Amino acid sequence: MKPTQTLPENYGLAWSMDLKQNMRLNIILQVIGLGWMVLSGGLLMLGVLWLRPDYLKVLQAGISGNLLTGLLLVVVTMTVAVILHEMVHGLFFWLFARHRPEFGIGPGYAYAAMPDWYYPRGLYLVVGLAPLVLLTLLGLLVSAFAPIYMLGWLLVGMVTNSGGAIGDMYICWRIASEKPAALIKDTGDGFQLYRKGE
Repeated sequence: MKPTQTLPENYGLAWSMDLKQNMRLNIILQVIGLGWMVLSGGLLMLGVLWLRPDYLKVLQAGISGNLLTGLLLVVVTMTVAVILHEMVHGLFFWLFARHRPEFGIGPGYAYAAMPDWYYPRGLYLVVGLAPLVLLTLLGLLVSAFAPIYMLGWLLVGMVTNSGGAIGDMYICWRIASEKPAALIKDTGDGFQLYRKGE
């Protein structure tokens, strides 16, 4: 089944969620996302240290340099990671539908969306998890060969990407148990799931 702009006649709305309207869920996901960032940050650090044991000496030496410059670089790195994350979503939306996705910012999140399209569950799972999987693997691959001074920035980017995937993981968890014929409409701020015979 391919993405479609026309909902089949025998399909009906089974459930929906909107993070702009449901601020309670939005806040819960933000809090869980912070915890997930800490956990994934630790795991990613272990991965980088396994690939590059020489980075341990840099960590033991401690942070040096201008604090303001360092904070600015962290903000820039996090911003680039968020943009890349949404671009990967957008790339997979486009690959499956050959239609340009929409990009935007909501309260506490950025998004890529296809509000006029219905995606089969399997394809939507790929779209939803692609940034977490691909950018993490790419970051680890680059970490194996990058100059030592870049490893901290790569870690910041990977952790930001991972933390930013909490909404993706939540919606993929919600739809994973649905039948393959289910259709998902991504509105940017939320999701609508349609089932056959509803």
